[in-house]
Amino acid sequence: WDVDSSFFKVLTRLERRFLPKKDELHFCIISARRTGSLEGVKDIATVQSAFLTAGVSPTWYVDAPSLEAYKALGLDAVVGGKLTEARNKALKDAKKKGKACVQVSDDISAWEYHDGKQAVDRSDEAANIAHANATRYVISPVAAARFILAKMRSVTDGPRPRLGGVYMLGSCSRTFGGAAFSRRHFILGDFFVADDSPVRFDEEMTLKEDYDFTCGHIKAHGSVMRCNRMTVHAKHYSNSGGACPAANRDAKGMEERRNIDILNRKWPGAFRPNPKRKNEVILAWKGDTVDQFEVASGAG
Repeated sequence: WDVDSSFFKVLTRLERRFLPKKDELHFCIISARRTGSLEGVKDIATVQSAFLTAGVSPTWYVDAPSLEAYKALGLDAVVGGKLTEARNKALKDAKKKGKACVQVSDDISAWEYHDGKQAVDRSDEAANIAHANATRYVISPVAAARFILAKMRSVTDGPRPRLGGVYMLGSCSRTFGGAAFSRRHFILGDFFVADDSPVRFDEEMTLKEDYDFTCGHIKAHGSVMRCNRMTVHAKHYSNSGGACPAANRDAKGMEERRNIDILNRKWPGAFRPNPKRKNEVILAWKGDTVDQFEVASGAG
């Protein structure tokens, strides 16, 4: 039984017409300094295996000092540079190939989608019931990316988004209190698809670069495509190295605040402090309501 094929039936007939082939996407793992620990090597193997099982060999964008160590693991690795430099190189390479760019963190262990009816109201109890009754698909990263791109390319109501991604937490139960897809909300950097856009990452930023990238896409293209019922299991804040190095999150939060200052300078009025998490923000694009899923969960 092909789980991915069954999962694609969640798409409408129109959306399935836009379902891309695997070779229409450039799959990029953003990583750095992960080969020096057993945990890091295990995480690398988990991500690589998920792609190989789905019939894709991804490209690893890594730091220069670690390049040979990544290659020694049998990976197709290239020098990406620092975080935002690596992200931009991946976007540039995808454009050269004429493909959409899929960027993935190096510590994701699973991809899931929950398909079901929206809750009868926005209470946690109702959302939990709807989530429990939904069909759970454990899918490949390749299927997840193809699904997101099909949703993006089949849009007929308003401007077509060029950036799509997943919900920002490992559980999407709260999202059953609202719409399954959001068009002007934050797109998490751990797993996203960018489709032929001139928008690039700000290389001045070391953290929260995905917030800036989201804003750039909303400004340039009018919307994004967040799949609120699609989730990934990732070690967002604790990994050593990786797409979001823990070393950047110093104890006093100085680097966090520096990057928040950049966001507020570039996008005045678009961000508000997260009331549940110090040195975190919530995106509320001009004219839109605050993302209540982020407020309730404390994500930022």
